[in-house]
Amino acid sequence: MVGWVEDGEQTVETGLCPLCEKTKKIADSHFIPKAVYPYCRDSEGNTIVINPEFLGFSDRQIHTPLLCFDCEDILNKGGEAWLMPLLAEYDGKFPLHEMVTRLPPEITDGDADCYAAVRNSAIQCEKLTHFAMGIFWKAAVHSWRRAKTEPVIELGAYREPMRTFLLGESAFPSHMALTVGILPAPTKLASFELPTREGQTDWHEFSFYIPGIKFVLAVGKSISPDVTNSCFTGNPGRPILVMNFSGPMYQRIRGELTSPKNIEQFERLGKRIKRPT
Repeated sequence: MVGWVEDGEQTVETGLCPLCEKTKKIADSHFIPKAVYPYCRDSEGNTIVINPEFLGFSDRQIHTPLLCFDCEDILNKGGEAWLMPLLAEYDGKFPLHEMVTRLPPEITDGDADCYAAVRNSAIQCEKLTHFAMGIFWKAAVHSWRRAKTEPVIELGAYREPMRTFLLGESAFPSHMALTVGILPAPTKLASFELPTREGQTDWHEFSFYIPGIKFVLAVGKSISPDVTNSCFTGNPGRPILVMNFSGPMYQRIRGELTSPKNIEQFERLGKRIKRPT
């Protein structure tokens, strides 16, 4: 139930916030953070948008009254505020890439390098995870599209543990694996890609892209142990893959992480991180 109340000189919508599940004043929530849009413009200032239904230029930002102001603050402090200044500029600076590659890679295979983020104190792994899970969760609770009512992605029973994780009420959800891949700098892929279903597997996989960074979320009880062992949340080393995946983005990330020649290396990485110093 949504209503309107007068807040000083402004009219504010009130309703049930899907994150805290309390009736409060509702903020104008962005699907992809507003701070992402300036990174996604060509030389003429047009915003480049990629999603399953549209590829091209659009100045329309995707937003709607959804979360309360307190929960907006949770998502902002949880990861958005930290990550937004680190995105890739078109053919320019990419602070997150500089941060990740400050130390030598743990695994190198051709043009792909894997870095153990846990060894790099500059990388706030919890914030990177919280940001990604916040986007996937928002995709699962609202349609974000005109003339449609179903959410962008369907998480079923897995949506609730994701909600409590974002609130800090539970640990990272079981039967989920988050993968993080970043492009080498400078990157020419100045766009964002909304969450979408990926491939055909025995489990569900979803992904989204913001300038320079690709997040892939595997969901389901049948997730392969190789996927769990090589992912950002499953391996104690918090592996981040750096490679040029700007063509078939998802396929190259997943294929590289779970290739037979790298599986054993990820196992060794996990054991080294677990070993007491």
